[in-house]
Amino acid sequence: MSSLIRIRSFVALLATTLALGLPAQAQQAAPAPAAQAAPIKVSTGVQYELIGRWDVARLNRILTTDTPKFAGVTVAYTPARNAVKLYRVTYPSVVPEQDNRPIAASGLLAVPDTADTVFPMVSYQHGTVYGKEQVPSFPEQSPETQLMIAQFAGQGYLVTGADYFGMGASKEPEGYLVKASHQQATYDMLVASRAVLADLKLADSKLFLSGWSQGGFVTLAMLERLEAVGMPVKAATTASAPADAFAAFNGFLNFPRKIDANWITTIFILNVFSFENYHNMPGLARALLTDETYDISRKAYLREPFDQNAVPTDLRKLIRPEYFDAQFFANSAYGRLVAQTSAYRWVIKTPVRTYYGLTDEAIRIEIGQLPMTYQKAIGNDTVAAVPTGDTSHRGTFATAVPQWKAWFDAQ
Repeated sequence: MSSLIRIRSFVALLATTLALGLPAQAQQAAPAPAAQAAPIKVSTGVQYELIGRWDVARLNRILTTDTPKFAGVTVAYTPARNAVKLYRVTYPSVVPEQDNRPIAASGLLAVPDTADTVFPMVSYQHGTVYGKEQVPSFPEQSPETQLMIAQFAGQGYLVTGADYFGMGASKEPEGYLVKASHQQATYDMLVASRAVLADLKLADSKLFLSGWSQGGFVTLAMLERLEAVGMPVKAATTASAPADAFAAFNGFLNFPRKIDANWITTIFILNVFSFENYHNMPGLARALLTDETYDISRKAYLREPFDQNAVPTDLRKLIRPEYFDAQFFANSAYGRLVAQTSAYRWVIKTPVRTYYGLTDEAIRIEIGQLPMTYQKAIGNDTVAAVPTGDTSHRGTFATAVPQWKAWFDAQ
């Protein structure tokens, strides 16, 4: 359900980051950034700035060295053939859950550094992260974004990605699995990216969507929005996508597996506080979380200093006992919101492939297959579920990416 790490690493990372004022999940020492030009404003209210240029050697290091360290598996990727320019984009958006309240959001646009002026484009939706800047527009801190840049932008694709509300340069609280806000953030980032491309005298020829974990859910939600407004998408892919949060959460609460990750508790923390904030439902988190864990959970969500040892890894220590009754959960205010958090129950027109791992510690096989199963149940064959073998959560993503590209190349 994310680019998730173990819970102890999560809380240690947050506590250390807040205490020392250092960027979360720092990769190995990053090269000194080149002098940046002032942001360029576009007439639509969008602005962008060049934040870096990664050469072919750096891109290939990501593919051969950095990604295997991050994902724990070695995968054969297509080597990069061109350098890439990276732009941070800031754009206006609105919060649908709050009567379209205007806000500012951010994201990344990666452009192949070639003489071409028209490129295919991939919109990548990132997974769950615990540092505010572990997102596309801060690519030095986002291993998953680095892989997408190296494998796609290094091979002649434009890569764009929203940071989601509350992340990156956004001043909002995080909106974790808040569907309409995810749809708005990604749609507006796509529009903003095309405005930036026009300013650069560039354009995209066809659009693809991809996302991992939380980003897999966001990818399907984005596709639903784009199809609804008639914006063409050539194809879409996901890896480890929780297409139905209610099904996934019920599994964690009532039918836990031996392989379930001990960081699943953080998903509930991020989600319930996000719902409370974005749906304006004071007390929602306090109703779900035990008295003993409420304060520490709130601090974790807000990225405030806290005692890392106080965050439980056991759902039964985090969540009040009544929520382990399936009927109570379904009828609760929180459960009703979770039940609305799905992204596969419409007649999907775009070809979609959902990739899933057989030993994914966060996403069950059946959850990975769910969009295909639903579409086939209504007689629609546009969605195919593809196994990646005995892969972990990260391993599923790393294994799926070159398969995404091979499929997109063939479109």
